[in-house]
Amino acid sequence: MQRLRRRLTLLLSVVLATVITMFTVTPAGAAPSRSNGDENRVVFVHGYAPDGSHDCAEYFRTARKHFANNGWEGNLLTFGYYDQNSNCSYKYRGTRSTDLKTVAKAFANWVNRYYTDNNKKIDVVAHSMGGLVVRAAIYYTNRHASGFPDKLYIEDVVTLGTPHGGTNWGNVCATWQQCRDMKPGSTFLDNLPSTMPNSQIGTDWTTVSSVDDGIVSETSGIAGTADHEVQYDDGIGHNELRTISSGSWYGRIKYSTTWTSWHDRISPVKQARLAVYYHSTT
Repeated sequence: MQRLRRRLTLLLSVVLATVITMFTVTPAGAAPSRSNGDENRVVFVHGYAPDGSHDCAEYFRTARKHFANNGWEGNLLTFGYYDQNSNCSYKYRGTRSTDLKTVAKAFANWVNRYYTDNNKKIDVVAHSMGGLVVRAAIYYTNRHASGFPDKLYIEDVVTLGTPHGGTNWGNVCATWQQCRDMKPGSTFLDNLPSTMPNSQIGTDWTTVSSVDDGIVSETSGIAGTADHEVQYDDGIGHNELRTISSGSWYGRIKYSTTWTSWHDRISPVKQARLAVYYHSTT
């Protein structure tokens, strides 16, 4: 009888241990901390393609070369969202008819799958419409919107010529959903809050615009509330915001609520590099 009791006791112990193991959740790794440095992966996100395709490597060739030549140690990646794109680190197979919330969902899930879920943080430099993709990705992730991941670790975002307040060029190509999403007062834009969203580790935003941008006005490029806002007034056009990487250019920057005076400043691409280097631009 004692032997039977011992066997039953041993069996119950094994069963209890199994049950405890089944219901024990291994704690997830701690989120990465915010810090200055050039070791983060930087993801470059392109803008709208009038013909429905981009060569991602060529689109950001100057910017990525500038980062690399100035000692950036992290990987310099590109995210594309057209099926006809080429030379992208990752490509979502969308078209100009793919609404921007859907593109944002694809971007958010890619970042989450390859980086956030592995407790790795990234920085983002986005041009034109690409900035809206990133803005929506972080916002809808925070809202736990259907199909979006549970979290993102995006430390810094720089947008170059992004139509945060919309662009009237959206009327020119309104055949396509992405253009309609960029029109001032569109449902897509109206659903985004004016304050730039934070990822789960906090996100430092720098928005950059140019008085001479013929696609996105200088006010739209810095519309909403970002941590830092930069304006140029020196003949810099829409595409030059992503290709001018050297020299001095007339501009100003706003810290919190205060603008500096207009003065000679660093180039837009260098501004982007320094903004993602510092986890809080000063």
